[in-house]
Amino acid sequence: MEKFIDIFIPSYHRSDNQKTVKYFLKIGWPKEKIHVFVDDEADDIPDYELACSEFGVNLHVFSQKEARERYNYVHRPSTSRRSAGQARNQFYDIAKKLGISFYMVQDDDTQNYEVKKFGKYKGKATASDVRNVFNAVRDFMEKRQIGCFGISQTGDFIGGSNKKILRNKVMNTTFIDTRFMYRGERSVQDNDTSQFVGIMNEGLFTGSVGDGLVLQQTTSATAKGGLTDLYNECKLLNKSLVIPIQFPSCCHASKQEKNGGRLHHHIKNKNLAPRLIKGNPQNDNIAWNKYPEDKPFTNEPLRVRKRAKTKENG
Repeated sequence: MEKFIDIFIPSYHRSDNQKTVKYFLKIGWPKEKIHVFVDDEADDIPDYELACSEFGVNLHVFSQKEARERYNYVHRPSTSRRSAGQARNQFYDIAKKLGISFYMVQDDDTQNYEVKKFGKYKGKATASDVRNVFNAVRDFMEKRQIGCFGISQTGDFIGGSNKKILRNKVMNTTFIDTRFMYRGERSVQDNDTSQFVGIMNEGLFTGSVGDGLVLQQTTSATAKGGLTDLYNECKLLNKSLVIPIQFPSCCHASKQEKNGGRLHHHIKNKNLAPRLIKGNPQNDNIAWNKYPEDKPFTNEPLRVRKRAKTKENG
């Protein structure tokens, strides 16, 4: 029996253009494993109800008031005080209520995945390619006790391919294992770094596969619906400022030579989080609980603890 991962799709003003739903149905994903999420202040909920009913997929409406109360905007929020991160924060609790411990978050404008080898295009991904990679990611996360992980997208290869198997980035196609996650996102986050930083600094490893199955990106900042309204309200600078404000030591402005000289942030990963210690097959350093810790924690010298233990034992 094939295993299928639950797909969580945040959506806004795109009830008539559910590309991600159509894509996963086309490659044989079970309807009951596809979930569309909208907030209760959206003015087109009836349209979503009709569309999801016709597709036969699940529709979930979450409280925008609660989403705002649980969110830290870091700096000036948009006029509508709406963001994709707010929606993703609500997924965790909803998944728990539904009894779903593992899910994947995907934007609502996905049309295709492709296969790359060392950054070179090899063709469109087949249904079995997608299923096999998704299940391999789940197995990897379960073994290594990883709460958040992802795969690459075509934009990651601007400027050349990354020869590393794993990269320090999680953006679209985000896999979540709720057993190793206990809170969601903060601020209007630019996922290039903040998904990594917000979790890594809490003691959990995260990242994404640097090659192989790759999400084929579509034009998003000008497409109807989705985050386009927010981009028009605040411009892209609104989200680009978040990383310098939260983590000024890890980035600087840099021109992307192979992207028309576009000014973008350049991430210095060595300043992003503590570096991992190289492990071995017996004690691998990715799973967060592989090493023993003091219980309860104490910073007393070992000789003092031994003396106390001796006295306690008589």
